[in-house]
Amino acid sequence: MRVVGYVRDTPDPSEAEPAFAQAERVRRWIKDSGHQLVAICQDVRTAGRTLGRDGYRAMIGVLSTGEAEAVLVPSLDALSPDKVTQEIMLWDLRARNIAVLSATETDLELLADPSPDSLRILIRDVLAKVVDHVDMVGTGALPLSEPQTPSLPASDETDEIALEADHDESGVVVELIPPQPGDPFRRSRINPAL
Repeated sequence: MRVVGYVRDTPDPSEAEPAFAQAERVRRWIKDSGHQLVAICQDVRTAGRTLGRDGYRAMIGVLSTGEAEAVLVPSLDALSPDKVTQEIMLWDLRARNIAVLSATETDLELLADPSPDSLRILIRDVLAKVVDHVDMVGTGALPLSEPQTPSLPASDETDEIALEADHDESGVVVELIPPQPGDPFRRSRINPAL
């Protein structure tokens, strides 16, 4: 399976492991599992700036290209330390037909459906009811704005993602990893059978 990794520093530097250590856990999990890593998107702490979600939005942009089927986090805490926020993010990814994987084994039980956690069950039920409500009354039912997803540069020759590291002043690091020769997970946009 082609996978995008997502890591995030915590707002408090004294808590949890830093993004670079999380990225190494993601790489180790990918190596051990035999999946193909497409990119690692990071939200990292930068002096003088608040910790944002630009890396997460970049991850959504990578996923929207159809080049990956799953997101791998080092732990669910990389999404958020808050269970409600975690479940909203998981709901959004699942609605995009993206599998969510965790390198932390204890998270696998929490990702299951149904979850053994009663709060997670409640949140999932509320989110399902919101979807039912919007389906019933139409998209104008809720004043939700359309999420803005960044687009990735395309190569002029092949309409493929330009596979290069992208570093900008926002503190977001998106590391795209090119397919390897003979990659059984590689899909061609021109011929999906390849």
